[in-house]
Parts: sequence; structure tokens; C-alpha cells
Amino acid sequence: MSALLRVFTSAMVASLGLTMAAHGGAVDFGFPLAPSGCAMAHCDQRLSDQTGTAGPSSPNWVRIDSTTSGSLGLGCVSNTKIAACTYAPGAAGQSNLIVFDAGGNRIWEDRGLLGSTAWKSAAILGTDGTLIAADQDSVLRADPASNAVLWRSRKRDRGEPVSPVLVGANRSMVLVATWSGWSGPPRDGTAEVSIWDAASGALLSRKAITDPVSGKLYVTRNTPAVSGNRAYVLAAAHGDQTDARLYALDVCGSAQCGGRGTINIAWHFDFSGGSGSSPLLIGSRLFFDGRIGQNGGTFMAVDDLGSAPALVWKKSFSGRFYASAVQDPRGGLWVATAPAQNLLRLNEGLGTVEQSINVGQVFGLGSDYAVGSVITLSPSRTGAVTLTFGAFVPSQETLPSYLGAIDVSSTPNGAALWTYQVAPSFSANAAAGQFPVLIDAAGARRLVFPGKTSSTFFVGE
Repeated sequence: MSALLRVFTSAMVASLGLTMAAHGGAVDFGFPLAPSGCAMAHCDQRLSDQTGTAGPSSPNWVRIDSTTSGSLGLGCVSNTKIAACTYAPGAAGQSNLIVFDAGGNRIWEDRGLLGSTAWKSAAILGTDGTLIAADQDSVLRADPASNAVLWRSRKRDRGEPVSPVLVGANRSMVLVATWSGWSGPPRDGTAEVSIWDAASGALLSRKAITDPVSGKLYVTRNTPAVSGNRAYVLAAAHGDQTDARLYALDVCGSAQCGGRGTINIAWHFDFSGGSGSSPLLIGSRLFFDGRIGQNGGTFMAVDDLGSAPALVWKKSFSGRFYASAVQDPRGGLWVATAPAQNLLRLNEGLGTVEQSINVGQVFGLGSDYAVGSVITLSPSRTGAVTLTFGAFVPSQETLPSYLGAIDVSSTPNGAALWTYQVAPSFSANAAAGQFPVLIDAAGARRLVFPGKTSSTFFVGE
């Protein structure tokens, strides 16, 4: 961090009643992304939706923070010890970013640092307990344990941020993509992709994704997937969502490719969109959806050949996709259309359905129950592959909403591990966000998630 930036940041932090964290003068060149718990949007840089640790074996009520206002964002992230959750603006004075311990106790909150769009992004949480978050105005890194803001940088555009992600061989840079509306004049300036230094918060570069021939602007509402210095962004043309593309962006790591942080477009793949899911990356293959009509959708696989893409398969479905695919460690990926009474495991190489599980039947709730949230994968204590998600009955908001966990590996039809009633009716509340794992000092495992209308839930052992 430069001397000027350190003085500026120290003054800004002091004005907020916080303290600048000291790290012995050492420069932190990489962000220590937590390997388990679900440390970022979709849990890791490939967006596998895998928590990397066993989930709870029971759905006991642990704690509910009823003062928080829920949202339909990605919600909370965890490094297994603490969780950071983002929220839509609620009651007067409510923070839009709150950090909890495994018992559901608040240990830090932003107190107005982040604004009204913070809930549209999940934070990034490190093994060291520091976090990175964004809103329409800024990107920041904070250390909740020492009540310190390490840096806070002003964004050049005021577009709504998609969840920030880490890029670079050592995760030394932060990529933030923004959205400024699908049609009409772009709200709050042109949406763009920007690159920030993870250690200092310095802006390294910014770029609007435009077609060099047509001049069309392509914008995203999805979290990018990352492999090293390459990021994958699903985007649709401003003013025409049916014109969609998967972009491969290379983020330069040194002076040899144009300067650290420089963004170069490696290739793009055209499809009919937009897309309701973020791209899942397995090896060099990407999996994502396209929308072909009001109620129809496709799911497809595209290989990254380095300098060009190649379509591997594309399958049509009667419903649209509203959540990303989840990688099954045995092979294949789990998807669900909306409304989705069935969970489907697709073959990675062919796109064929290898396993189908009726949600309501396996939970014993009735066949009308469907997937009502994103899906998170954790192993059970015995090693079974477990999917956790919210469940509800579409178009019947007076029926109860649930959170449930299904063992999908012990039997082809799936076996319910547990269900937890979130609310007596879907209209009152339901499970939202992804489902990170927290582990307390005694080894008890809990899930943390916001309700779609209010409260933060801590459920587990």
C-alpha cells in the first residue's frame, strides 16, 4: 500500500470510528481464500457449490437473528469459524454486512459502510478472517476481529455489483462485474468489469465488455467463474437479452501482457439467453443455461480450447433455470428448473439425465413441493453426498416452507436426512441464499442463511 493511500485510508477509517489494522509492515500479495465452509459466492472460484466440509446431521434450532432484513441474494459465506452475510436495506440503522460466530452472535457489522445494493453480492472470506465486499459505490476489505477497514476504494461506475471474485495465480486481484439494467440508458453509468489489488485496494484496470464491430454492450447478473488468470463471464446484450455470450477474459498478472490487471478478451461463445445461472467450471469445461422462451430453457457444456470455445452438448428443458449447476464429486452435475419438483443429475460428457429425485416425495411433504433456492453440496459425517436447499409449493404461498438435506448417493431415489420448517407459509418467510457450514469450538456443525423476507437462521447440531 502506498504511503499516500495508507494516509488516506487511515483518515477515512478514523472518521468512521474504526482502526487501521497493522500487519507488521508486510505486504500481503494474495488473499487467503478459505478452502472450506463456503468462502465466496457459489463457495469456490470454480462455482462448484461445494462447501468442502461435512454439514450438520440434524436440523436443530440454534439461533435466529430476527432483527436482520432478508433478501433474495446469495446471502452468507463462511470459513467454518465465522460467517459474513449481506442484506437488503431494512430497519433504520441496520447494517448491510454483518459477521457472526458459529453460535449466531454478532461480532462485527459495517454500520453504513456499504449501501443498498450490497445484498446482491456475497462477500469473500479468508482463513485469516478478513473479508472483501462490494456495493454500488465501493469495494472494501475489512478485518472484523480487529474492527479494522484495511482499505475502501471508490468504484468509478455506480452499477450494481455482482459477487466479487479473486483472480490471479496467487489470488492477488479482485474482479468486480457490475450491472446497470437490461434496457434503456444504462443506469448510473455503463456497466463494466474492474480489477483491484487485493492487498491495497488500488484500481488496476476497468473495461466495459463491448463488441468491437457492433458496439453492443454486454452486461452480466451472474458471478464469474475463475481459473488462475482467466475469468468466465455470462453476459447479455444491453437492450436484447436473447443475444447472450459467454466471455473468457484474461487478467494480466505482469508487465509482459500489458500491465498487471489489464483485461483482455480471449474469446466469446454466442448462445440464446440470457442466463439464470452462473457458469460452473470443471477442468476446462463450463456448464451454464440459456433461455429459449418464456418457459423453456437449455443447459449446455462448452470447452475452453485456449484461444477458442467449442460446444460439447446442449439439452432442452421445459422449464427455466434460476440457479447454477452443482458439481457432484462422483461425477456429473445437479440442476433444477423452476418450478422444479425433480432434481436432475446430468452427465458431464453427454448432458443425459443419470439420476432424478422427486423433492416432495423424498421429504414426505407431497409431490408438489419443489426446489426454492440455490443448492449447496456437503458430504455427510459418513461421507454421503448431500444436497441442501429450500423447498416450497409454487403458486401456493400459504403452505409451509422448508430447508432440507437429501443424501443423493446412497440410493438412486435419494434419502431425506432431515427437514427444518423455516416458516408456516412461504409468504411469511423461506430459505434464501447459499448454505455455508459453521463449526463451533465443540465441533457442532450449523448452517447459516437469511430468510427471504427477514431474519438470519442458524440451524444444525
